[in-house]
Amino acid sequence: MNTEFKNITKFFYPETLCLVGASTKEKSIGYELLKSIKTFGYKGTVLPVNPKAKKVLGYKCYNTISDIKIKIDLAIIVVRKEFVEASIDELLNKNVSSIILITAGFKETGKEGEEAEKRILKKIKNHNVRLVGPNCMGIINTLERTKLNATFVAEKPETGSIGFLSQSGALGAAVLNSLRETNIKFAHFISVGNKADINENDILEFWHKDKNIKVLTFYLESFENGIGFLKIYTEQRNQKPVIILKAGKTKSGMKAASSHTGALSSNNKIVDSLLKQFGIIRTENLNELFNTAKGFEYFPLPKGNKIAVVTNAGGPAILAVDKLDEKKLQLAKFGNQTKKALRKIVHPEGSINNPVDLLPGGSAETYKKVNKVLLKDKNVDAVISIFVEPVMVNAFEVIETVNSIKSAKPIYQVCMPLPEFWMKYKNESTTKTPIFKQPEEPAEIISNILLFQKNKKRNKNLTGKIKISKTIDITADKRYLNQPEVSKLCKKYKLPIVNQLLLTEKEIKTKREFNFPLAVKGISEKVIHKTEINAVKLNVKNKKELLDAVKEIKTSFKQNGFEVENYLLQPFIKTKHELLIGGIRDNSFGPIIMFGSGGKYVEVFEDTAIRSAYLTDSEIDEMITETKIGKILQGVRNEKSVDIIGLRKVLKYVTKMIIENTEILELDINPLIVDEENKLYAVDVRIKVKK
Repeated sequence: MNTEFKNITKFFYPETLCLVGASTKEKSIGYELLKSIKTFGYKGTVLPVNPKAKKVLGYKCYNTISDIKIKIDLAIIVVRKEFVEASIDELLNKNVSSIILITAGFKETGKEGEEAEKRILKKIKNHNVRLVGPNCMGIINTLERTKLNATFVAEKPETGSIGFLSQSGALGAAVLNSLRETNIKFAHFISVGNKADINENDILEFWHKDKNIKVLTFYLESFENGIGFLKIYTEQRNQKPVIILKAGKTKSGMKAASSHTGALSSNNKIVDSLLKQFGIIRTENLNELFNTAKGFEYFPLPKGNKIAVVTNAGGPAILAVDKLDEKKLQLAKFGNQTKKALRKIVHPEGSINNPVDLLPGGSAETYKKVNKVLLKDKNVDAVISIFVEPVMVNAFEVIETVNSIKSAKPIYQVCMPLPEFWMKYKNESTTKTPIFKQPEEPAEIISNILLFQKNKKRNKNLTGKIKISKTIDITADKRYLNQPEVSKLCKKYKLPIVNQLLLTEKEIKTKREFNFPLAVKGISEKVIHKTEINAVKLNVKNKKELLDAVKEIKTSFKQNGFEVENYLLQPFIKTKHELLIGGIRDNSFGPIIMFGSGGKYVEVFEDTAIRSAYLTDSEIDEMITETKIGKILQGVRNEKSVDIIGLRKVLKYVTKMIIENTEILELDINPLIVDEENKLYAVDVRIKVKK
């Protein structure tokens, strides 16, 4: 194991633990954290440091860190902010390689705190040390080998196989405080606080290697380095389900962009699209986050999207079906054998169609028989079994009886019982299989699991299949490429750029031969959207119309405070459809590609699909088909399909261009025209670059 991961291992599996700032004062963090370590049953050696105490909670206390003579695997600092840097210096002198800094008052408080955090980070980097925090609430490892609860939360978590990272200490505490109610069980918990050093990328990599972790869950308010987070996916190393609750949906996180692509790409759109692309599950709330984790941990994984619903009440079943439809899951169509078997079990006034209605009198034995019949149907991939407790049937008996069914297909039970059921189930259930409280929840779980399943079959990405040398020679810090540079780059990447002439007004007046009809465009590096200032003239049929067009464009430029640099002359193409292909280099997630409806109304229609440029051939097809224009391009109402193979190639080569040329900040092909013969032409390409 390399040094980096060895140091991270010591956060979760330390054999010796030093608590700097241990306290004898009850209710202080230094006391309560040590109490948590003791009462949870930590298996290693505890080394508290307090200059004014000989013992704390029965542990021998050291006056200084230097007094400790044995090797320290993990140090936890809870001293006041003014003593933090001196404590870290002492720990570095003792060659401690893993430090948790609980203390707050750093980057989150302003410039002074930020400078202190930078000094600490510089110290630890110089010594090859890893740091969790500052401003965090610690770490938990429930596994028997370690049994470490190094937090100041009173709850005692039970052992499971989930890893949970929380960027918010308070939210992490809220989750831990609700464990008895939610029945969530962890293997590891970590609060990363300010993420000065250790962040979600480190833990993602570590948990993928740790055999004790089966499901990875994250609460994040920001991605420290999005492209780093996706690394295990672009390198095809992902094997475990990753579930994320990402806050801050309404914040752009991006500076205003000048291209159509940039204008349409908010940070949240990018996050949503990329997580889905790589099979990373994004949930709406904590309930869905941990329900999905339970779905992976406790149930067989569904192999498809055909779902059977069994119920004793109509309303909850309707809610379940609505959610199935919303999540693009299907109600299974039962075979004749299934219907015959159900008719023998279900009350004559009940329904043997999907959903199966057992009526309020449906007993535990009826539920068991019906579920077993449904599970045998080859058209059923999973069952949602809903029970609303009536006065004449006991909820506990129904739930436990269905729990006893052994099957390779999952049964997700929804129970809406009297309040006392939950405590009885927690204490007396022989299986303790998770039960869900709302009828919509199983559909969310199934949909999320199928997203992960689909991603596991993902093909190799396109990078490296076609290696093309860099073309751009950049002299300014940031600028748009001129037309000759754009043409050269587009030809290099086999993009269908139209033939064009770049001429001055004088050259147009003196040139004799033109192939009419033409499209004429005024060109200036300062003008981004030419149609907005009336600088595009179409279907110019002769020399007189050409000179008139030049005059009108020149006048329009002046009225808007610009000067025409050149005029771009292109063949006029009769347009059937206008498409947009764009790309941006996101500050966090790297190269992003976009496809959708183009033209001057692009921001109005917002008919676009976004992906990481590290995509597969099948994902290119998905980009096309998930847009409205993409469906039209494939032919509707007896229309002939466009050149879909050619469109795929254009998208593929644009991804190559933005991946291989790291200088590209933004690019827009808008419009990519589909003509009346369904051929593709790039008639307006803008590329913004940096040094």
